[in-house]
Amino acid sequence: MEQTILEAKNLTVGYVSNARPAVAGLDFTLGEGETLCLHGQSGCGKSSVVWAVMGMMEALGGYVQGSLRYRDNELIGLSEKEYDSIRWKEIALVPQSSMSSFNPVYRIGKTLDEMLCLQNQIKEKNERRDICMELMELVRLSPNILDSYPHELSGGMRQRAAIALAILLHPRILILDEATTGLDVLVEADILWMLKKLRMQKNMSMLFISHDTRIANAFCDRRIEF
Repeated sequence: MEQTILEAKNLTVGYVSNARPAVAGLDFTLGEGETLCLHGQSGCGKSSVVWAVMGMMEALGGYVQGSLRYRDNELIGLSEKEYDSIRWKEIALVPQSSMSSFNPVYRIGKTLDEMLCLQNQIKEKNERRDICMELMELVRLSPNILDSYPHELSGGMRQRAAIALAILLHPRILILDEATTGLDVLVEADILWMLKKLRMQKNMSMLFISHDTRIANAFCDRRIEF
């Protein structure tokens, strides 16, 4: 039986500006190496759960109540400094819009390089470049993509680059918020296949946010209905 890596109990997420919470009394568990889908239509609160797990609700004018435990450590109530040791290193996010992952005036390689500098403090530039090139190969992109700007890439290529950025620091949990929305069906299938392969190679757990029942059934081990 797989170990639980993330557990929510009676999780309530809301915004100060709204009288009613976006999500109330949610329970779920995510196992090691498992892909769990949070499934429901737009506006049902799925993305609010994502921001809660990423520790970003306060910055968005929101609140989180209940319990949210990562590897038996309570996340609710952590300071921003404490969350910084978890965010991206342990739990990472591929946002709904891949453009949100990148500074539009930076080349893809510069964004990846800055993340390595800030988080890993790898001082040798050639070493950082080698890591980025290996990552491009892992997500099935040409290393030349590192020299491209985000707007120069197709939607599928940009989504692969966003996935590369999210897994750069080897997180234990990868959150994918509507990761294939708006993509061509063939591109969508290729990215889902790549994600399955990455999950096995890196033994990651995935929290997959989707309104698409077809994808939820095909890609995920279990699903939670909203």
